[in-house]
Amino acid sequence: MNSPRLAITAMIVIILAVAASAADVPHISGGVGRTEREELRAKEREYNLKVVTAMKSGDYMSGVEIVIETATNQPMLETTMTGPILLAKLPPGSYTINATTRGQTLTQAVTVEVQGLKQVDFRWGDSR
Repeated sequence: MNSPRLAITAMIVIILAVAASAADVPHISGGVGRTEREELRAKEREYNLKVVTAMKSGDYMSGVEIVIETATNQPMLETTMTGPILLAKLPPGSYTINATTRGQTLTQAVTVEVQGLKQVDFRWGDSR
């Protein structure tokens, strides 16, 4: 009769493991102002993914919600950017990145390697 209790315990362990893996992705964001952008640029070699958010006019955006999932839809990182640049160190593989601001979500797929920096740009229309 412990089967339901065991199943519930197993589900909780899986949920916690997924949450822990999402929290374990090293990342930083910022880039408001030239000095911050230069500081992030100096740290780029420590990461393998760079996300840049802006309007199509080129105006940078902050406050963008980012969700990065594996090819099997496992969440790896959920964060709100404090500036227009996000750097993350993901395990090598293929990912889907959802970027949401002002109720509009843009999605891109990316494959990251162990070394090298892959950049993904998100651009929203200026009419919003």
